[in-house]
Amino acid sequence: MFDSVAGEGVNGPAAGATLSRILDLLPGLVAYFDRNLRYCYANQTYARWRALPPEQIVGRYVREIVGERNYPLIAEKLDRALAGEPVTYEYHIFDNAHQRRVQGSYVPDFGSDGTVVGVVVLVTDISQRDDLQLRIAHSEAMFAEAFENAPVGEAMVGLDGKVIRANRVFATMLDRTVEEMVGVSIASITHPDDIERDLHELRALIRKRRNGYQIEKRYLRRDGTSFQARVTIAAVRDDGGDVVRFFAHAEDVTQQREAERRLIETNARLSLVTEAVRGGSWHMDIATDRFETSEALARFVSGPGTRPYDLDGFVAHIHPDDLAKADLRPLIEGQCDRSSVEYRLETRSGTHWMRCDRRLLRDAQGNPEQIVGVTIDLTDEYERRTRAELQATTDPLTGLLNRRGLEQRLRALPPECPCGVMLVDLDGFKQVNDRLGHDAGDAILVESAERLRASVRQGDLVARLGGDEFAVVLVGADMPGLTRWSERTVAALQGGFAACHDSDLRVGASLGATWSASPLVTERGVMARADKALYQAKAAGRGTWRLAA
Repeated sequence: MFDSVAGEGVNGPAAGATLSRILDLLPGLVAYFDRNLRYCYANQTYARWRALPPEQIVGRYVREIVGERNYPLIAEKLDRALAGEPVTYEYHIFDNAHQRRVQGSYVPDFGSDGTVVGVVVLVTDISQRDDLQLRIAHSEAMFAEAFENAPVGEAMVGLDGKVIRANRVFATMLDRTVEEMVGVSIASITHPDDIERDLHELRALIRKRRNGYQIEKRYLRRDGTSFQARVTIAAVRDDGGDVVRFFAHAEDVTQQREAERRLIETNARLSLVTEAVRGGSWHMDIATDRFETSEALARFVSGPGTRPYDLDGFVAHIHPDDLAKADLRPLIEGQCDRSSVEYRLETRSGTHWMRCDRRLLRDAQGNPEQIVGVTIDLTDEYERRTRAELQATTDPLTGLLNRRGLEQRLRALPPECPCGVMLVDLDGFKQVNDRLGHDAGDAILVESAERLRASVRQGDLVARLGGDEFAVVLVGADMPGLTRWSERTVAALQGGFAACHDSDLRVGASLGATWSASPLVTERGVMARADKALYQAKAAGRGTWRLAA
């Protein structure tokens, strides 16, 4: 067969030479192996890939030319071809440190007696095709992430006017699930009075008079009630310019329309909505370590005109104390497919708390390939949470820790940290409340809290347990230190309160103290010992302190 393909051929030397030139012009690798896997022919493209002239290839064994690294990848396929089976498959061909993705085709050549006499080989470079597929997959993933996490309603609609796909926000607007939205006619969820206007705009879009439009229309919920929405419609066209589907972006503006005459309030509300979704996206190619933010995220960090950041540039704006939270290694190593973290970002407008939702994309073999992330500003939400946590652990009158806050701070201490514990009870406080009123009593409590804070060290814990009872934990104190601070604390609370200035009432304090080898003072009977010592101080005439045995 080969003699008639690349040699003189059945029509003479000229025809064979012409065919050989044609084969040399092909971009693919063409070769012919005999049954012993020796080269009988290799075109110029094959020779260039192997960096050898064709005459130095012909007559040599396949294993010798393709190399020990490539041969195991093709050996089994060649055996099948020699057995009479045409084989087509894809694999990586290695050239020193480089590799290319190729498609190989092995066609058995049968002799006149029906036996395989050789194999015709065609190898085609498909690297560009695979790169294109990767970019398409990346684009689709970025689109899906933006579509599903958009802060407004998103829907993909077919030419038949039915929903192909909708995000959670759009489904929630209509009191439906995402699954229920698929196949729903847009006309069935549009207020009857708004259908004709919507259709008029759609017809102009289909006739190529425009590529998109924006209107306000009323949508119908499942229960028949309506809401006003601002809708932006964009057409998706094929290569011929014909519309194949539509994208709808819907934002519920009912409340804004109800307050449209109050322009200032409307603008403020829109501003708040904008702030609530400030941020942007980023993506990272794991194989190349290439990281890039979106233009929106770059603008959020450094203002208009800022080019997208690479990894080092973006990380430089993350607060140093939060770098561990932003670590991408668990995703890069494939330990998880999704994660969400919060960290501080230094921007031109100051420090912002950000929530970053990250998603890992894997290749066909399940190996980590890409990471995409959406970073949203949640500074206001974080500050609200912080205030709520502070209120839950702080006494509102004195600003001291409450019982819950004290226990929380104690659990945060090292388990081997010793502590001195003092329970303080005000003497004469009830008479102040009874005779001077609760405002005077509150003033006594506030001043007592200030004196307690001033009488201990900065790292010690001071709490109001309730009524006129306080607790002081001397962090890291030894027994001699506990004695000194007990004496000082009792002295600091003896008389001189401003609320009693114009009366004959006198407020002081009694104190019970004990020592603990660990900070778990609320769990191991330590407080009970201190309370017993406080009772002994009260019984001894008040205005003094006692140390529990």
